[in-house]
Amino acid sequence: MVAGAEVPARRRGTYAKGRAARELILQTALEVIGRKGYTATSLRDIADEAGMTQAGLLHHFDTKENLLAEVLRKRDEVDRQHFSPADVNELPLIIQLAHHNMEVPGLVQLYVSLQAAAVSPEHPCHDYFRDRDVVVHGRITRDIERRQKAGTFDPDADPRLVARWLLALSDGLQAEWLINPELDLAGALDAFWNSYARTGPAAPPVAEA
Repeated sequence: MVAGAEVPARRRGTYAKGRAARELILQTALEVIGRKGYTATSLRDIADEAGMTQAGLLHHFDTKENLLAEVLRKRDEVDRQHFSPADVNELPLIIQLAHHNMEVPGLVQLYVSLQAAAVSPEHPCHDYFRDRDVVVHGRITRDIERRQKAGTFDPDADPRLVARWLLALSDGLQAEWLINPELDLAGALDAFWNSYARTGPAAPPVAEA
């Protein structure tokens, strides 16, 4: 196509329908897996609730593994819409998410199962987990740094190192919690966080240069 040429209306319409179908599939998969659990959910379950055939579903993602990788990305997108970086006087974001995850065990099961499989560089979810680690580690690090400036977190702690411990603890606890649902996932994270937290009113925000 010549640069600057207008995209034909038919092609735009086809593209828009394809994006809408993918969005419907991902939203449906999130709901079904969250309700039934990852291991109890089949492609047929998702396709039936989305009102299409399994072949029609896979037309948009090629393979089941690609679909599940996109479901995880959609889960993160939805979480970002509902959970913003916490105020320094509120629960940290990672603990807010832990409380939320305890309400959706099916999605935690999906995350833990695919994380284990994604150690192989060839797995469709490998890049997802690598990219997510960078993003989430950065968010936790910045949250800790804000609280250090506000006087509500140990000023001598290394933000990047504590963030790494929190991520590892969170992932490990999620796997344990699936085996033993009586484990207090959020409470264990909260106890670790509180070993660094400082009580008292937060200091006024530090003005940026």
